Amino acid sequence: MTSTACTLYEGHYHYGVAALTNSLFRKGFRGTVWVGYRGSLPPWAQNATERDGTQHLEVVSGLTLRFLKVETKRHLTNYKADFMIDLRRNYCPDAEGIFYFDPDIVLKFDWPFFEEWADSGVALCEDVNSPMHSTHPLRMKWRRFYTPHGFEVTRDMDVYVNAGFVGVSREHWGFVEVWKRLLDLMAPETNGLSELGVSDRGYLFHKPDQDGLNIAAMFSHSPVSIVGREGMDFIPGGYLMSHALGAPKPWRKAFVREALRGYPPSQADHSFSQHTTSPINLFSPAVRRWKKLDLLVACGLGRFYARP
Repeated sequence: MTSTACTLYEGHYHYGVAALTNSLFRKGFRGTVWVGYRGSLPPWAQNATERDGTQHLEVVSGLTLRFLKVETKRHLTNYKADFMIDLRRNYCPDAEGIFYFDPDIVLKFDWPFFEEWADSGVALCEDVNSPMHSTHPLRMKWRRFYTPHGFEVTRDMDVYVNAGFVGVSREHWGFVEVWKRLLDLMAPETNGLSELGVSDRGYLFHKPDQDGLNIAAMFSHSPVSIVGREGMDFIPGGYLMSHALGAPKPWRKAFVREALRGYPPSQADHSFSQHTTSPINLFSPAVRRWKKLDLLVACGLGRFYARP
């Protein structure tokens, strides 16, 4: 399967893009990683050269980053479907699969598994807040909102998936088109999709991108293949990915300070720290030594002091 990976970032999330890229390479991915961004290029990508309207950076033999400047008023997390469609139509129409990863994710398992996974259906992972029963009142609200627009439920969903990762093969591409259509319809109800979160969880579109993805799983005719919460290290036993939820992100976290507050380093913190040097080097030697010591001491503290 000839596939490609993509992500979106702005600001300090470039650290996550680098770690994600490093993990992709170490797990066997070869090809192009498409990076949509707002603002400026990362400091580690200053050698990128313009090519075909993108900034092109050959990281190492067999691995290339292509940076695309994104012009949208939407929050980038609500732009994922649009970005994937833009890639398919204008930049990589021959790709057999497109895999989106949030820039706070790193891979833990070999790349061929992901490609085989997407052959089985749209590849998705259960969220930390799952399950959500098929008769949940929010699902009832979603049905009432979208039924007048011609959507019908094609499958009853009892799990709630995380929008940090989506893997779609060419065969199941219609899923992304449905996802985008659902987001476009909810835009007037969510301040034009300009915010990460809207109102509280009782609102039918509290997390627009993620709710939209879950609604797409309800309405799309494309098959889905869902891994449980261990797929992103939300519970023990994970082996596929680590997803650093919340804030601060691993690249900004003061580990000892957090440990003293009762929050020892997470699995996602450890996974990120393993992907900061090669093939993209994120930190200077001095900073790298300090971060390693910070993490080590915090792990020691976490053995004796942690919130229940």
